[in-house]
Amino acid sequence: MKAPDLSPYCVLLAEDDEANYRLYETKLKKTGIKVLHAANGGDAVKLFKENKIDIVIMDAMMPGKDGFAATTEIREISPEVPVIMLTAYANQDSIRKAVKSGCTDYLSKPIETEVLFSVLKKWLIG
Repeated sequence: MKAPDLSPYCVLLAEDDEANYRLYETKLKKTGIKVLHAANGGDAVKLFKENKIDIVIMDAMMPGKDGFAATTEIREISPEVPVIMLTAYANQDSIRKAVKSGCTDYLSKPIETEVLFSVLKKWLIG
């Protein structure tokens, strides 16, 4: 799949694992999208408040404030920005918890590049 042109957009990627962050960043850069990185939920909320973010990719399990709590706070600031929950724990309880916290969509790790591009296109371009 050819990378979509997402150069007009900015993604907030909240991921505490540095290796995972680098992997996703490499995939995202192929689209031209601007990538902001938060290593925990608290930083994600702070960056969201300080920047114009078009979409959030939120790791579920992070130290301090987890992705569910961070998503709830982001939803209070902006109910319309898509938040995609990213987790290695793809079970019904996690999906329910993600939806309850306000997530727009849900991806399980590891993410195939085509799936990532498809979800970004779905929520940014339509």
